[in-house]
Amino acid sequence: MKETGFSRVSKNLIITQIEKELDSRPAFFITQHTGVSASSLDKLRVKLRGANSRYLVVKNSLGRRALDRGKFASLIKHVTGACGIAFSSGDPVLSSKILMDFSRENAGFKVQSGFIDGAPIGVDEVKQLANLPAKNVLVSQVIGGVQAPLSRFVGVLSGTLRKIVTVLDAIAKKKGGA
Repeated sequence: MKETGFSRVSKNLIITQIEKELDSRPAFFITQHTGVSASSLDKLRVKLRGANSRYLVVKNSLGRRALDRGKFASLIKHVTGACGIAFSSGDPVLSSKILMDFSRENAGFKVQSGFIDGAPIGVDEVKQLANLPAKNVLVSQVIGGVQAPLSRFVGVLSGTLRKIVTVLDAIAKKKGGA
């Protein structure tokens, strides 16, 4: 009789690899890719690699077993159909943007849920995350917000100093000329 499927050793190795990715990366997103071609998924992998992320197609039973631990257990229900997991060790905002853009281009691709900073998030939160500006843009906005009042304050102080210098100069000219 012909044996089909993975051997027990192979399954354990795959589960261990998924668990290692879950533990070593601060964020991941669970997706469905029904009807999406392998070449399209390869293009997605290339884009995600540029964002310091990795995309794995996961066999449902093995994905559920890897997620069946305390903080990930609530996400097991999203491992259905043709499933994949995008692991992000870079900026999760950039990874979510790439995934959401890919889902707009490919009708069969859907982001089911995610996990960021120790908490599971739903598809609505992933969409909100994808709409945020990149991390470096947010940092520059915060710095600009802090810098603007300081530069106005310096301008006010320099204006006051200019007035004092002008008054003192006028007094010196008046005393020197009289």
